[in-house]
Amino acid sequence: MESGEEKVHQIIDKGYKKLFEDKNMFIEFLQTFVKDDWVQDINEDDLMRIDKEFILQDYRKKEADIVYRMKLKNEETKKELDVIFYILFELQSRVDRIMPYRLLMYMVQIWKNELFNVKHKQAQSKDFKLPSIVPMVLYNGEGKWSAVKNFRDLLSEEKRFREYLVDFKYILIDVNSYTEDELYNISNAISCIIMMDQNIVKREKEVLIRRMNKIVTLKDKIAPEKLERLIEWLTEVLSKKFKNKGIDGKLKDTITKSMKEGKEMTYAIERLFNDIEKEAMEKGRKEGIEKGIEEMRIAIAKEMIIEGESLDKIIKYSKLSKEKIDKLKNEIN
Repeated sequence: MESGEEKVHQIIDKGYKKLFEDKNMFIEFLQTFVKDDWVQDINEDDLMRIDKEFILQDYRKKEADIVYRMKLKNEETKKELDVIFYILFELQSRVDRIMPYRLLMYMVQIWKNELFNVKHKQAQSKDFKLPSIVPMVLYNGEGKWSAVKNFRDLLSEEKRFREYLVDFKYILIDVNSYTEDELYNISNAISCIIMMDQNIVKREKEVLIRRMNKIVTLKDKIAPEKLERLIEWLTEVLSKKFKNKGIDGKLKDTITKSMKEGKEMTYAIERLFNDIEKEAMEKGRKEGIEKGIEEMRIAIAKEMIIEGESLDKIIKYSKLSKEKIDKLKNEIN
């Protein structure tokens, strides 16, 4: 059975997948957290999202989190070449110790698909090359990422057979390796999302409020269309996190006003979280009372069944249904 934290991580992962369907947001993410020169050459027109299914080690089908195909430019001339490479992006809330193997399986399936779509003669040409694939992992779990980053480190006797072995390294972006100040100083939409992600699972109200108020101060530094995506992400993830069906509209309205009107609206965020907390406590108290009443009714019914009282009398005093009483009789017998 899934824990509450696992469910929240699933909500956040879905939020990321939806967010990164926006090419501009994905590019901003890469250019913020990947320190290689090639990410600065990415533009929206050269990027295409790929929807494919890949096979995991347990032979179940799973859609890879994010796969983007991108045209490549020559490093020297900066002219666009008729060459493509893939960015393979995985979202992880738990350490997966065979992550390099999973990534390799995804990569092989991409290459297999490429070969399927070219003629045999073309594939045998001396100029033919398979596309490069850059694998990445976004990790937002609480513990330190302890899986190996190089594929070869999964293999036995890897030092002995080093030059003959397949190897690659994936890029790891660990959400919790950044401080609040570092993310605040980056001052873009994706850094704000990462800053909120760090705390949403723990649900520390004071930290959530402080960081929401910090984000409000950055509103003029974020492009309007990205500000909208930030608001959408916060609304969707937070409303599902707090499991309050009636909060969606109120939450979005409060966040939107705060983002667009500035500091004078930040008090509304704190008031909203206080209201959510009170509603949750009241709901818990009510559920506890109802559970206690139900347990008392069951105890009364069991006692009357043992005493051999009639069905009508048991129903009258326990307030339970005939079906429930019949079930209790079977359990007692």
